[in-house]
Amino acid sequence: MHLTLHADYSLRVLLYLAVHDDRLVSTAEISDAYGISKNHLVRVVQALGKHGYIDVRAGRSGGLTLARH
Repeated sequence: MHLTLHADYSLRVLLYLAVHDDRLVSTAEISDAYGISKNHLVRVVQALGKHGYIDVRAGRSGGLTLARH
C-alpha cells in the first residue's frame, strides 16, 4: 500500500501529538523531529485543523494539540 506524502505527514503529525499530549507542540518541533519541510508541514496542519483532527492555537504561545483524547 502506498501513501501520498500528505497522508504520510498527516499520520506523523497525529502520532507525534498523541505521544506529546501533555503540552502544546509547535510545527517547528515536528519539522525538526521528522525532517519535514516547514512550509509543507504548515499545509498539512491547516488541513488537519480544518477537518477537526487537531486544535491549532495561533500566536507566540500557540501550538498544536489533538482535538480529542
